Amino acid sequence: MHQSRSAHCSLSSIMLCDFMNAGASDDSLRSLDVLDFDAASSLLPSVPLFNQNMLRLAVVAVVAASSVLAQPDGPAPALNADPTDTNNPRLVGKKFPFNALPYMADTTSSPRGTQTGYNICNSTTQNQQSLCQTLIVNSLADFCLWAPPTLNPIGNAEGEVVAWCTQPTHGARLIPAGAITGAQFIKTPSYIEVTGIIKQELLNIPTDDAGGELDSGGQDNRGNPIGGLVYSNNLPHSTGQVTQSRVWHEFIGSQAFCMKFCDDQAPNAAGICRHTLDTVGCNTNVPASYVDGVFLSCEGDDQAPVQVGVTAIPSSSNCQTLTSSVLWPNLPGGSGSSTSTSSGSAPTSPGGTASSGGSPSGSNTGSASSPTS
Repeated sequence: MHQSRSAHCSLSSIMLCDFMNAGASDDSLRSLDVLDFDAASSLLPSVPLFNQNMLRLAVVAVVAASSVLAQPDGPAPALNADPTDTNNPRLVGKKFPFNALPYMADTTSSPRGTQTGYNICNSTTQNQQSLCQTLIVNSLADFCLWAPPTLNPIGNAEGEVVAWCTQPTHGARLIPAGAITGAQFIKTPSYIEVTGIIKQELLNIPTDDAGGELDSGGQDNRGNPIGGLVYSNNLPHSTGQVTQSRVWHEFIGSQAFCMKFCDDQAPNAAGICRHTLDTVGCNTNVPASYVDGVFLSCEGDDQAPVQVGVTAIPSSSNCQTLTSSVLWPNLPGGSGSSTSTSSGSAPTSPGGTASSGGSPSGSNTGSASSPTS
């Protein structure tokens, strides 16, 4: 979801958004992971006196709204009538076999523009200018993150973010060595998640950016990024096959990241991977242990449906401790990606010859490697 002032408003925080323009800063509101009277009171000195009573009333409404969010939302949303129709803007209703991806999952246009990257990603797009918008998350050793193609705050780049990966097998950019300084992968009965500590400036995110949410919904149902697709061979019902997650979210900023990808068959995929609470961050949306210098791969219990005020970390088990040098031996050094404004390499055929027209003849390859942890 968008992180500008106007777009902070989302379900539980809608009434508080009016007070951002009344003096409360973005950062102070974003930091309120548990909205209660004590937390809201800390904002009052930054809000003009004549608005303070209204802010107290807004908090009451927020608490009431959060009780609604406590109810399970049910399974993943229904598929579109034709789930492979790229001209339907509703991203969450699209479903594509991994071996039959379209060049672009979204061929529509809106005030936000068109999809800026592509979904067919292979060896011909494997470089640090790649505009791959197909994200792969298989394991702690093998996952990708959404991040900007050029230096930009998340709130400005959310519609155009691209895949940055830990392995050179997905036709995407590589996360620079040393960028991830702590991470945890957890597989539960309903989803997989990756959380961690990151030097975000190495992924084109300004050091001081508090970040925001990238998700399968977006402000116009086209997703953030527009047309972004997510796949894994390690979802609870994948049985080793590369499978699409249609309900997901990622938060990145303030030198941390978290992302969760729900299995389509999970009974409450929509509630666990809720993507409307974009201002409360990782502690609410993906509660976990964010520890620098620790790399863990675990099994775990499902978290409670995402709601304001619920930050309990689910129990985990069968954890394996690893090191970054063993996990990611192929990452490049340097200070991050190129800040070139070029459009990036277009996918080509397996032989290396560029396909004619806008649709490549190649296919995604290499993304079905087995999890190593």
